[in-house]
Amino acid sequence: MPLLRRFTPKRTEPKAFEELLSEHLDALYRTALRLCAGREADAEDLLQDAMIRAFERFAELRDLQAARAWLFTILVRTNLNRLRGERRRREFVVADLGEQEFENALADWHGISTLEEEMDRSDLRAVLAAALDTLAADLRTTVWLADVEGFRQREIASMFGVPEGTVASRLYRARRELRLALAKGHSVVRKEGNQ
Repeated sequence: MPLLRRFTPKRTEPKAFEELLSEHLDALYRTALRLCAGREADAEDLLQDAMIRAFERFAELRDLQAARAWLFTILVRTNLNRLRGERRRREFVVADLGEQEFENALADWHGISTLEEEMDRSDLRAVLAAALDTLAADLRTTVWLADVEGFRQREIASMFGVPEGTVASRLYRARRELRLALAKGHSVVRKEGNQ
């Protein structure tokens, strides 16, 4: 009996990458924003650097079912590299902005109004963002990937290149610190609201 082969699009085609990117761009941007402690310009730069790297390595993606984790891994590792570079020399990686395919994907991207955007207007959203921003970068990234983006500890460990136990420990510490920060922030909001 002959083997049936699944049709897979050529991954060297810019259109295939553009389609993949458009499917995950909102979540990637939200994650980049958290990785950069809410600084939009830094998040946009991080996302651009990561997606240029992803485009350059798109032909290496073996399984399209794993594309989401692959994209997030590139985003997290790009961020780690940028943080390491900042610590050493306070220099930023400059990316080539001439990637026409990346520009086309960004031009076609129109974020839809989500529940998160609606929550943006509430005091709770501000308190949560402030609490997340108080966490150390590795804790903030870990809790965001696990609790918001829904990655498993094993996947996060792979993204960071650390043992799974390290991720579990970071999650525990991050959630504990977040609870304390949220309790403190919530009492501040109550006091301000009562005045």
